Amino acid sequence: MMLKSNSIGRIVQTTLLASLIAGVTSVSSVAVAKNVTLRMATWLPARHHLPANTLPPWIEAIRKASNGSINIVIDKAPIAKPPAQYDIVRKGAADLSYHVMAYTPGPFEIVRGVELPFISPNAEIGSQAAWDWYDRNIGFDKEFKDVKVVTMMVHGPGLVHTRKLIKTLADLQNVKLRVGGGGVRMAQALGATPVAMSAPKAYEAIQKGVTDGALFPYESVAGFKLFELTKFHLEVPGGLYTTPFAIVMNKKKWNSLTSDQQAVLTEWGGVKGAKMLGAGWDRADVVGKKKGLDNGATVNVLSKAEQAKWAAKIAFMADVWVDKANKAGYDGKALLADLKKTVAKFAAMQ
Repeated sequence: MMLKSNSIGRIVQTTLLASLIAGVTSVSSVAVAKNVTLRMATWLPARHHLPANTLPPWIEAIRKASNGSINIVIDKAPIAKPPAQYDIVRKGAADLSYHVMAYTPGPFEIVRGVELPFISPNAEIGSQAAWDWYDRNIGFDKEFKDVKVVTMMVHGPGLVHTRKLIKTLADLQNVKLRVGGGGVRMAQALGATPVAMSAPKAYEAIQKGVTDGALFPYESVAGFKLFELTKFHLEVPGGLYTTPFAIVMNKKKWNSLTSDQQAVLTEWGGVKGAKMLGAGWDRADVVGKKKGLDNGATVNVLSKAEQAKWAAKIAFMADVWVDKANKAGYDGKALLADLKKTVAKFAAMQ
């Protein structure tokens, strides 16, 4: 059968159009395949500043920098308790989470040098210093070998929130305090009675009289509603402690990302991410302190004379950490000196 030229032309056009449509569909599928949604586990209440106010701007910055190809979604409810966050990421039950190293004593002893007393003046400075110091001196392939660490952060200076007035070391004797994993020996040395528990359990413990107060940064006055229970707040310059958090990511998920996506997370992780997240903690501290004052709280600042007494009681903590670092093959004394120097460097930049 003979076909006219115009018929042949229509057939060719139709074939070309079909090919173009198929090609566009193929390209579109590739583009969609490059988009990724990362699930971030959480263990804090939804109202807490970290999932509500501090993480979202960081997540949005990553989304924009990746041209929308990286979307991080925070879970609406916890799938595991705080100490299990590292493991759920390691095993792939979540893509990301924020892990508190003090909740799992043992594997993270070197990074926990950041917890030592009187180290960090605020969270923005401390967060940047924590990443920079640890990355330069230790490296994340040592204590965090099972996951990818995107960035780190610390909360603001840890202080004392109580139902009774505390201004001196004498006032603190036998006071029952909620502490995190790293605060037990410190509280004991100061003469208090430590009650170790994760942060979300503090309110109920104080409410039921299990504890007389808690060691927390200011943000917890609002974040855990401590303003309803504790009316006295003792500020400690540099903090009695500073808890480090690691934003950890499942390695398999990290390796599945494109090089461009990895570059975005690298850019917005590290010191840059630490600065942004640390600043969020500092804003939350301002909110927490105001919440306390608005509800009739009394705020005191530990005097220099008292701080010297407290420091003498807990000086052993630095010695213990230095010894652990030495046994791990590092120069603990030099590491601690560098940590303080690094904090001072970022403090001068603020």
